[in-house]
Amino acid sequence: MKKIFPIPVQEVSEDKKRLLEKHLLMDNIKRCKLFAKIVILFETILILMHMYSSYSDSGTLLVFDAYIILYLLLWSFSILMVIYITIYERRSNLSERKTKLFQKGLWLFVIFFLTWGALVTLVDQRNYGHVMAFAVNFMCVSVLFHASNKTILYLYSLPVAVLYIGLPYAQPSGEIVSGHYINLSVFLFFCWLASRMLYTSYSSNFYQRLLLTEMNENLGLKVEENEKIYKELASANNQLKQLSVMDELTLILNRRGFRQYVQNEFENIQAKRPFAVLMGDIDSFKNYNDHYGHLEGDQVIATVAGVFRTHLNEESSILARFGGEEFVAVLFDVDLDEAFAKAEKVRQAIERLMIPHGYSSAANHITISIGVTAGKAQYPDDIFQLIGDADKALYEAKASGRNKVKIKVLK
Repeated sequence: MKKIFPIPVQEVSEDKKRLLEKHLLMDNIKRCKLFAKIVILFETILILMHMYSSYSDSGTLLVFDAYIILYLLLWSFSILMVIYITIYERRSNLSERKTKLFQKGLWLFVIFFLTWGALVTLVDQRNYGHVMAFAVNFMCVSVLFHASNKTILYLYSLPVAVLYIGLPYAQPSGEIVSGHYINLSVFLFFCWLASRMLYTSYSSNFYQRLLLTEMNENLGLKVEENEKIYKELASANNQLKQLSVMDELTLILNRRGFRQYVQNEFENIQAKRPFAVLMGDIDSFKNYNDHYGHLEGDQVIATVAGVFRTHLNEESSILARFGGEEFVAVLFDVDLDEAFAKAEKVRQAIERLMIPHGYSSAANHITISIGVTAGKAQYPDDIFQLIGDADKALYEAKASGRNKVKIKVLK
């Protein structure tokens, strides 16, 4: 035979239990305050009805019997309870000890209300013999006041003891007393059961809301974490893209970056636009590297790139390192004469640096040869055609002795 195991209940931390008690107290306060106001109204009606009945029967407005005393007691106690709760609600940041004391005051109201019902029921035994007041009060408390099993039993104990002990003295009929005991025991059991079900449902819903809140908070943290990771990855990807299209030494576009830029720039051009291309090459640079070393050679390349950047407007030109010691620049909206003037300024500026180069066929210092061409372009292929023409002009500058600017005029 298979063993049937109960469904495991998730353990609740002490912090969550204290939080439940706090919320339960606040909800009970609201319900008790509302219920006390209803009791005040109801008892006021009963007092007025009793006064009217007394005046009709004896001509006296107020006859002090057991009923009027009990009505006035509950009416007065309910008013005190409303004042008591209102004072508590207006205070903030109360200590845990004061909160516990207030909670006990709330329990006292509930015990008094149930005990009052027991006393009214005992008084009713002389006249009516029913237990309606006690039953109604217990039902109201069981439904409206949510508390743990230990607390509910504590609240039930005194009123039940008063009624069960007092019944044989208040009710002369033994049969009626026996019937009351049986009926009340069954009724109290179902009141207790209803109280347990409501408390369990309240606790379960509260813990589920806490769990849902925690899950939402954790989900929010996960989303934030994922967003952060995504941003970091996006940033890393952008850096990788930058590295893939930028020349690390000169911090300008490399050949690949230059081609991508041209492809993207010319996608949306609607008509042909004037352009000029400068193609530069450091003279006898292989000899420089062989005799002065690659570190010095790298420094020369970075210096030459800096001269290009200084003399070209970044907003109206593209500059790239096209090869080892080769540079290409595309200038927007300039004619051939303007392009030649800029190229000449670049050549002169590099020559003025007087970087020693004892193994150059052009001079005893670093120089550059530049080929220049100009034309109109609308598509990327037009620019690459101009680059080819500028490269031919560069070849002419090299062939004619280096350290020169040569122009390639398009037919």
